[in-house]
Amino acid sequence: MQELIIIFLIIISGIFATLYILLCKEIQSITDQLRKSNTVKTNSKILLLSSNKRTKDLTLEINKALEAKQKTEVEYKKIDLELKQAISNVSHDLRTPLTSIMGYIQLMEDDSLSQDEKKQYIDIIKRRTKSLQNLICSFYDLSRLEGKEYRLELKSLNLYNIICDMMASFYNDFLSKGIEPIVNIDEKVSLVIADESAVRRIISNLIQNMLKYGENFIAIFLKEEEDHIIMTFTNDASYLSEDDVKHLFQRFFTRDRTRSGKSTGLGLAITKQLVEQMGHEIFAELLEDKLSIIIKWKI
Repeated sequence: MQELIIIFLIIISGIFATLYILLCKEIQSITDQLRKSNTVKTNSKILLLSSNKRTKDLTLEINKALEAKQKTEVEYKKIDLELKQAISNVSHDLRTPLTSIMGYIQLMEDDSLSQDEKKQYIDIIKRRTKSLQNLICSFYDLSRLEGKEYRLELKSLNLYNIICDMMASFYNDFLSKGIEPIVNIDEKVSLVIADESAVRRIISNLIQNMLKYGENFIAIFLKEEEDHIIMTFTNDASYLSEDDVKHLFQRFFTRDRTRSGKSTGLGLAITKQLVEQMGHEIFAELLEDKLSIIIKWKI
């Protein structure tokens, strides 16, 4: 009997020793795989050699941590790339008017210039300076919007009254462009909750965008549908692709890859931020070479 007990204890000890050795091998395997993951920057997950539940749970949590780390690294690289691109775009957009201003100042140093020519150059410098001021203000406003620091005073507003007022202020611009806009606005639309100055800036940005890029067709619609008021700004846009439309509201995006100065890509980014921070929705559609920017105002 005593011999059987001894044999049984030896067997139990052997089993525990075997399990311990297997556990040590498993831990060593996990350690080696983690070391490789940290040094080689691989995206591979930790593989198990056994079916031990505790080891399996540990490996599962380690793999979750690795996935989170990989996502963080990808997001960091994306943010770093966007920041570098933003700095490049800001530098270029500021340099363009500054270079122009400096050029005209140098021209004015010529003593042979007439008073009329000097006055003409001064007017150009004033316009370029105003453009530069607006650009800097746009950079500042966008940074405040993205940092949720832009203060909005929400109240009940009549969009019909505001859009009529804004269109009247652009009357001469439409005449200069030589385009008679198609206008279909419902005067009986319900009130919405929004900030008036923000709404005016949104409409101003979108009308300016149509005037800048529309060639022969501009249309503005305002109508009520169920629990929303739909505001649509449409212009011909044969120059745009579906891929361009996907990026329209991204800051600094402009179809002009050379950034010749016609657009900084800030207007629509600011517009989107203002609309969404007031709790409404904005999106763009391209249909039959016509771009529509649509705002859904919640009633």
